[in-house]
Amino acid sequence: MINVITAPEIEMLIIHNEGAYERFKRSGKKPSEFCKADLRMHNVKSYDFVKDYFRNPQTLVNAIKEYRRTANIPKSEYSLSDLLK
Repeated sequence: MINVITAPEIEMLIIHNEGAYERFKRSGKKPSEFCKADLRMHNVKSYDFVKDYFRNPQTLVNAIKEYRRTANIPKSEYSLSDLLK
């Protein structure tokens, strides 16, 4: 059996997709709070919002790859990016 860590929160993928990761890091806010306040995505926790936001699968794939590029994931853990391989 292989355990896959399903981090990040979907909000982190949105932050990366919006090119706002550096701003987010400086903000000190939680990902959902940053999306609501700074990116003005008030319904970021809504299934329908997320489904519509990532309606183009390549947008989601790109966000997962960008998260992987910046994340500090231990070598012993797998992430969403590993499922793309």
